[in-house]
Amino acid sequence: MRRLRTLTALSRLLTADFVTLRVEQEGLNRPGRNLRSTGSAAKSYKPGDTVRQSGIYEVVHDRAHRDAHEVVMISGDAFPNCETCDQNVRFRLVRTAPYIFQDQDFEEEK
Repeated sequence: MRRLRTLTALSRLLTADFVTLRVEQEGLNRPGRNLRSTGSAAKSYKPGDTVRQSGIYEVVHDRAHRDAHEVVMISGDAFPNCETCDQNVRFRLVRTAPYIFQDQDFEEEK
């Protein structure tokens, strides 16, 4: 029983160290980093939907005519149709990323 508690405690320490290392390596702890958690329950969007958040989206095509890939979408734009699978394409937010010209320090003057 004592050995099991020791292994459980060691497992927790290793998990915490791995998470800390990953956060440091990937720069996820930088101030101003804008992250959105995405899991299996992440909302998907279809062509014609309005992009609500600028960022990087995973694109999944119908019948796998193409592997999933990532694209940048800008808030206010509409998600487009695929030339091959038309409306049978879906978009999933991977992480938010502000468009440089929508940032207050880089906004284009009108």
